[in-house]
Amino acid sequence: MIRINLLPVKERKAEVSRRRELTLGGVVLGFTVLVLAGLYVYQLYRLSTLNSELVGLRDEIQALDVKVKQVGDLQNKIEEFKSKNKIIEDLERKKVGPVRVMESLSAAAPPSLWLTEFKDIGGNLVINGQAIDNQTVADFLKALVSSSYFKNVELVETTQGGPAAGTYKKFSIKSVVSYQSTPSASAVKGSVKAPAKAEKKG
Repeated sequence: MIRINLLPVKERKAEVSRRRELTLGGVVLGFTVLVLAGLYVYQLYRLSTLNSELVGLRDEIQALDVKVKQVGDLQNKIEEFKSKNKIIEDLERKKVGPVRVMESLSAAAPPSLWLTEFKDIGGNLVINGQAIDNQTVADFLKALVSSSYFKNVELVETTQGGPAAGTYKKFSIKSVVSYQSTPSASAVKGSVKAPAKAEKKG
C-alpha cells in the first residue's frame, strides 16, 4: 500500500526546522552538562589537593611545636645549669675565701707584730694587735692595703702599753673584707687612712 504525504510543504519545512532546533539544543545541553561535570571534577581535585596540603602543613606545625618545646626545655636546662653552677661557685668562694684571707693576713704581718683579736661582723673587720714600734704597724697597714682582700683599711688608734708591756705598741685597725679577691681601690691609690685617734699612753 502506498502512503502519500499530504502535508503542505510549509509544514514539512517547519517540522524539519523544529527537529534541527531540538538537535542543536540537545547538543548545547550535552556540552553544558559536560563542562559542568568537568568543573565539578576539577573542583574535587583541587579540594583533594588542598586537603593534602593542609594535612602537610599541620604535620609541619606539629613538628615545629615539638622543636620549639625541645628548644624551650634546653633553655630551661641551661638556666638551671647556670643557677646550680653559680651556687657551686658561691659555695667554693665561701669555703676558700676565709682561708685565703687568713693566709693574706698572716703574710702581711711582720715578724715583730702579732694579732690579739680578729672580728668579722658582716664583712666589717676589726683587727687588734701589738707591735714593737709604730714603723712595724705602718708596714702592716701598707701590706693590708696592697692585699686584694682588704678594702678601706684604716688605723683607728695606737696606744703605748703600760710598764708591763715594755715598749710595745697596741693598735686597732678596721677594714672591709672581700672573700673574693678583687683589686683594692686603696691598693691602687697606695695610701693608708690616718689614725682616727691620736696615740694614747697607757
